[in-house]
Amino acid sequence: MTTVRAAFEQMIQQLELTEAERAEASRQQNDLRTRLVSTLTGVEEQFLTGSYARHTAIRPLHDIDLFMVLNDAVHGYRRSAPISHVLYLVQRALKQIYPNKDPAILQNRSVHLDFKGTGIGYDIVPAFRERVGSDVYLIPDRRAEHWIRSNPRAHEAASTLANEKAGKKLKPLIKVAKHWNVHQGKPLASFHLEVMAYGAFSSAPASYPEGLVALFGHLSNAVLHACPDPTGLGPDIDQGLGGQDQLRFYGLFHSAMEHARQAINLDARGLPEQAHLLWRALLGEVYPECGRRF
Repeated sequence: MTTVRAAFEQMIQQLELTEAERAEASRQQNDLRTRLVSTLTGVEEQFLTGSYARHTAIRPLHDIDLFMVLNDAVHGYRRSAPISHVLYLVQRALKQIYPNKDPAILQNRSVHLDFKGTGIGYDIVPAFRERVGSDVYLIPDRRAEHWIRSNPRAHEAASTLANEKAGKKLKPLIKVAKHWNVHQGKPLASFHLEVMAYGAFSSAPASYPEGLVALFGHLSNAVLHACPDPTGLGPDIDQGLGGQDQLRFYGLFHSAMEHARQAINLDARGLPEQAHLLWRALLGEVYPECGRRF
């Protein structure tokens, strides 16, 4: 039987993409980007965003976000067209590239395309640079019916800074918390969870188990408050979340914190098998030790 700390290390490794998965994702997204640039003329810039780019994605990998920045000289007139038109533009290009696939789906701010053979989907976000030389982009929001400001590279920088403050333990802990969220039926949006986590640590936690207790405690408090875009540009990340939802998420995070704290106490008392049992109940089969009752 391994120790709790060693079990956490194994679990975190299992949440990481394998080399084969990374290679396939790299091949696939490079092919998609090449085809889109060729078909969708007037692309000024394109780059990966989202959890895959921030290195907070977990297995199994479902979605990769792709930013497609359109050139104003070619597409600038679309800024004043109905918001959905720029999304239809991307949807038509994908239909031309992949005529035998299921149609790409229009989402609120992106167009989603599934590659069912690999299980990986792509969210393609059309965008305009706010102005020449700016790092701020305008992306469509169908529900709001207007363009919203965004800076995905600043999101990456905020993620990296928070991880550095936590001694590079935050991103692994975010992955564990995201897996816990999936194990709970994914009640909370992953990006909301991740952004709230940025404020969890001002220094490195003593260990991953103790860090997870601290993270759940931080999240239980943070979810009761508004979650602004860390770049200060877009709408709040928790936009539309009601008070009852906040209270429900508080209960989930607080219960997880108490459950994790009890597991740590059992381990400290020299009862690692009971601690393993609690961690397994909290985190599911990705936690490698089953443990047992006495």
